[in-house]
Amino acid sequence: MELTYQTKLNGNSIGIVFGSFAPLHQGHLDCIMRAKKENDGGCLVISCGFDGDKGEPLMPHRKRYRYVREHFANDELVAVYSINDTEIGAEEYPHGWDKWMAEFNRIWEMAVGEWEHRVWYTGDRCYYNDLIARGENVVLLDREENLISGTMIRNNPLKYWDKITLPFRRVFSHNILICGTASEGKTTLTADLGKYFNAPYSTEYARDYMAESNVSDWELDGADFSAFLVGQYNLNKKLINSPQNNGIFFADSDSMVTKMYAEHYAEDDNCILTKEEYNKVATLADELTAKCKWDKIYLLCPKGKFVDDHSRYMAHSSMSERELLYSRLVRNLKASGLWDKVVILNYGYYDNFKIIVEDVKELLNQ
Repeated sequence: MELTYQTKLNGNSIGIVFGSFAPLHQGHLDCIMRAKKENDGGCLVISCGFDGDKGEPLMPHRKRYRYVREHFANDELVAVYSINDTEIGAEEYPHGWDKWMAEFNRIWEMAVGEWEHRVWYTGDRCYYNDLIARGENVVLLDREENLISGTMIRNNPLKYWDKITLPFRRVFSHNILICGTASEGKTTLTADLGKYFNAPYSTEYARDYMAESNVSDWELDGADFSAFLVGQYNLNKKLINSPQNNGIFFADSDSMVTKMYAEHYAEDDNCILTKEEYNKVATLADELTAKCKWDKIYLLCPKGKFVDDHSRYMAHSSMSERELLYSRLVRNLKASGLWDKVVILNYGYYDNFKIIVEDVKELLNQ
């Protein structure tokens, strides 16, 4: 695996911590911080594991390595490197030590400058005995001091949310999408849900963009729709990755909704969006949809009275137009492979709100 360059560690002694980090949690940090403070040269962290191991499918090895590096990006006393046991051809424990140590020593020469001693830190007595037998200096940690494990987190991430390091929280965040056609109350519903659960929630990026640009629906071109797609994706991503995310995120619209509108506008002679521009927008929309992780999608049926707020395109306000838009959105959801995540809501605002609230409460109490 290609390793990212990092400043070499230097000191009389270097600490070493290794693990699969699926995910990196508070117990790992206790170990790494101790190794960093007890050795004047800092700590060398090795993210290791096999392809298809316990981190899959949410956290493949390459992502775990990236997220651990991200967590320690501004710490000059922690260097993070990777050993992929599959790539180096190491056998399953306990038979893979020779190849693993050969790869570790190669990294050691690359990651460490001047030094005299190296000290390993582990909470696993088997690893402790194996390393001692190889002549290494090893500190055996007391696991009872921090009763948390990757298995516990993977089985119930919301229960142990405060133990998960920030870069890994995005993996376990429960992302909920509220979607539908215009004037169905989804913006208000999304905001109310966010406020009710004290959770981050996104607004509809396209509406803010249009207000700031003073642009009308009919004059939206391919560049505008592409801006909608990228802007909404980045807004949702920012909120999912924010420290304010306590495990639940609500989104108002995404790329599938933007694609729905773009297709409709490209077929309307009163709009300037061309079929050629739509094809490019659709390709980008599909690419961004594939990057998203939606745990639940609430689809609001055309039902309410279409409200003229002086920003919506009134030419598409009839029930027949809204039902056509809705059918396009349904098709987009099915084509994306996300239909099994969809819950169709065909009730009044408060009933829709109560249904989602009860679903989320059930999720939080698991």
